[in-house]
Amino acid sequence: MQFADWLLEIVALGDLDAFFPAATREYAPIVQELWKDAAIQATHKRNNEFHFLPDVASYFLDRVVEVSSNEYEPTETDILYAEGINQWNGLSLLEFSLDDRYTFTESYVDKPDDPSMQTKYQLIRINSKGLNGGLRCLEMLEEVRAIIFCISLADYDQMWVQSSGEPCNKMITSRDMFEDLIKHPSFQDTTCVLLLNKYDTFEAKINRVLQTVCDWFADFSPVKPHHMHQSLACHAYYYIALKFKDLYSNIANRKLFVFQTKALERKTVDDAFRYIREVLRWDDVKNSDAFCSVDESLCSMDMSSSS
Repeated sequence: MQFADWLLEIVALGDLDAFFPAATREYAPIVQELWKDAAIQATHKRNNEFHFLPDVASYFLDRVVEVSSNEYEPTETDILYAEGINQWNGLSLLEFSLDDRYTFTESYVDKPDDPSMQTKYQLIRINSKGLNGGLRCLEMLEEVRAIIFCISLADYDQMWVQSSGEPCNKMITSRDMFEDLIKHPSFQDTTCVLLLNKYDTFEAKINRVLQTVCDWFADFSPVKPHHMHQSLACHAYYYIALKFKDLYSNIANRKLFVFQTKALERKTVDDAFRYIREVLRWDDVKNSDAFCSVDESLCSMDMSSSS
């Protein structure tokens, strides 16, 4: 806090250059020139082989001069990208609430700030370096109505180095963590929603990096599409969704809800939370005596909505 206060004072005085030499701005054009070099670009195309290079590196390197400027102010997208390169260990917890009602409903108009109509969420992020003890915190969670597990589709060819020093595929690591989670005694009867994120990155990558690079997907063999608009990425996405559905069904003997998101596109995130609220409503109806005959097919993955 003291450093933050001091930094704000320096900024307010307009004396930032006196305390932070302009080295980054001085070297930015050199970095830009190197980044545009054909050999560097050819090397970056093989970035799946670099265990410590963030996926978002190219986003900032394309704008290195702009980002290094004194006048630079990060956009909302910049902040989202930057979040992906933070290096920290262990767990991060964020609590927030979302309104369960749609803005056009009568209850929303009558009681626009009614806290009883809000669903509370706890976002728990586990860094790869904190995986070993990451699930211990779950024992502290009570009255959880649903698990929302988010996995990056683009991780199928990414690696991280374990504490033992051995590299491990990130998708397989996520699968193992997902498996440990749904086996946890605290969540034996808890509804689970799987968000398969970064579909846009996945779509751009799948045609140049085969999905079979991940051992868990070694049997992936796309069939001839029934419709011309069904791309390789579309087939690969449904294949991954079904792999997780089968895993969940074999362990929990229940159906898994799956939804596709692109975290940098707000609409897909809004749609995901709307879907989650519908899942919770369906779960309430299913467990009520009055509607015990609710159609189980509601659990299945809708091919048109990617859920």
